[in-house]
Formats: sequence, C-alpha cells, structure tokens
Amino acid sequence: MAFENLTSRIKNTVNNFKEDQAQKKINEEARKQKIISGQIEPIQVIVNLEPSENAFAEFVAKRMAIVDNVIENTVSRSKKKGVITRAVVGGVLLGPLGAVGGAATAGNKGTSRTSQQTISKLEIIDNGSLVLTNKRIIFLGRSTLTLPYEKLLSVSFGKTLLGNKLVVKYDGMLKDEHFILNGEKAKDIELYYHGINKHLLLDKISVNR
Repeated sequence: MAFENLTSRIKNTVNNFKEDQAQKKINEEARKQKIISGQIEPIQVIVNLEPSENAFAEFVAKRMAIVDNVIENTVSRSKKKGVITRAVVGGVLLGPLGAVGGAATAGNKGTSRTSQQTISKLEIIDNGSLVLTNKRIIFLGRSTLTLPYEKLLSVSFGKTLLGNKLVVKYDGMLKDEHFILNGEKAKDIELYYHGINKHLLLDKISVNR
C-alpha cells in the first residue's frame, strides 16, 4: 500500500508539473500575440517626443560599429662611423691623449622609417537605451540617434553571445553598425518592432521589413 501511495504521489507531481508547463506555454504565446497584434500600452521615456508620438518599448542597448585605428610603427637603425679614422687623426696631431679624444668625438649616423597600419576592430561606441515609438527608433546614449521608420533601408534581428542583435540599415550608417540588446525584454525586440509597425504607426503606413 505504501508503495502504491508513493507511486500515486509521483504521478500526481509529474502531471501537475506538465500541466503547469503547458499553462506557462499558453500564457507566453498569448503574451507574444498581444504584442505582435499591437495591444501595447504607451510607456514614459526621458526623451522629448513629438505631438501624438508615443513610446511603446525601451531596451538596454549597446551601439556597435567597426572602428579603424591607425597605428604608427617607427624602426630606427644607427651605425657608429669614423671611430678609427678620428682616433688615428687625433693621435697624429695630439699624441696618445689626442687619440682618445678623437675616438670620443665620433658620432652616430642613423636612419629611421615610419610606417602606418590600419587595424579594424568591432567596438562599443556608445551605451544607452533603444526606444521604439510609433514614429521612429531612438537611441539614447552620449549622443542621440533618431531613425524614422520611413527612412530605414532594412531591419533584421538575430542573437549573439553578447545578447539580442538588431541591425538597422540607413543612409550614413557606420561600418557594420548594429545594436546589442540586453535585459529581460531584449528577446521581444522583433515582436515589438512588428507590432508597432503593423498596428501603431503614427502615419498609419505599415513598414514591412
């Protein structure tokens, strides 16, 4: 009887766990569907927004780009020249002490060559936050970058070891410029982007990218 009771409790625990996981999955799908369908409440942000403009999502972000650093390398070569000749001349004119003095007056004749090398490296160029409104993408860091949706060439999403990746292509962008998003909401960047662009744009024009 004790064994049967133990078995029954184990089965109940397993079934409860499965039901709980299934309910969490249903809730998660409902949450995602709510975002992508545009059922998003406006949020408060520190940037000044335009009339009728609302912010709907904000993410911790790093602005990344390839930076070219120029490094100068200088190679110097020196060669002591004329020591023996000067010593001999000094010896003839001044005797033994003159020979030592003549050697001491010998100088170095050298050449140097400087070359430049450009090293390209992906670097964090700014830290801040990325805000999605119903009109534009705004990056707030040491400087502010404003990207209206209608001027974007393309938008793509991905994942890296550093976090969720957002690539926004626009005229004048830096080399391999992109954003790395971190935090609990970072995984939802694509959902928010499409939800806002399909249902909440200020000018009601869908941006399908």
